[in-house]
Amino acid sequence: IQVEAGKLRLDVTMAELGIDDNEPRLTEVEKRAAVHDLLKARPGVYHPALYETERMKASRPERHSHEPGTFWYYNNWDFNTLGAIYEQRTQTGIYEDLKRLIAGPLEMQDYQVADGEYVTGADSIHRAYPFRMTARDMARFGLLFLRGGQWNGRQIVPASWVKESVTSYSDAGTRGGYGYLWWITRGGLHLPGVTLPEGSYSARGSGGHYILNIPALD
Repeated sequence: IQVEAGKLRLDVTMAELGIDDNEPRLTEVEKRAAVHDLLKARPGVYHPALYETERMKASRPERHSHEPGTFWYYNNWDFNTLGAIYEQRTQTGIYEDLKRLIAGPLEMQDYQVADGEYVTGADSIHRAYPFRMTARDMARFGLLFLRGGQWNGRQIVPASWVKESVTSYSDAGTRGGYGYLWWITRGGLHLPGVTLPEGSYSARGSGGHYILNIPALD
């Protein structure tokens, strides 16, 4: 929504945005990563991040092991930095905008701004952005994407963004592929023990929360 409004651009680099982190700071190579690299989890920045599990910390690639855009790795630094960029460029809080731009138009029954909580810590200057959402509100968000960004005949999220978001840009192994923060079915691979139709995709939250869309079955 904010990209369409001109507040954000996907081709802008970390250097152009003034994005850095605490020591060890980002190198000039790392700062060449663009916003679209963060969305795809391909920026090649392996700085410590907040809200990581011990497994995530242990499996993080070595710093400077991959150049921007060349390697996929599911990394909280990317997502946390996207949050920082969003708030920097729009001059609004993510939780407030989620309420105003998404929860309100979708008539979500439960979500409140207070359901979001910023997480800070010593590992990184970029906060994490977890929030709570009920199953019925999550279902509305899933249905919004299943309907190409429309809700009750109104285009809430640009259709082009929905299409880009659920396109696979990376091989995620047994989990299929990865789009813009969505997991994407590739060759039927997506979830253990099941073959899903092509075009299926999911959002996966902390604690095992899922939104699974299967357009072939509506």
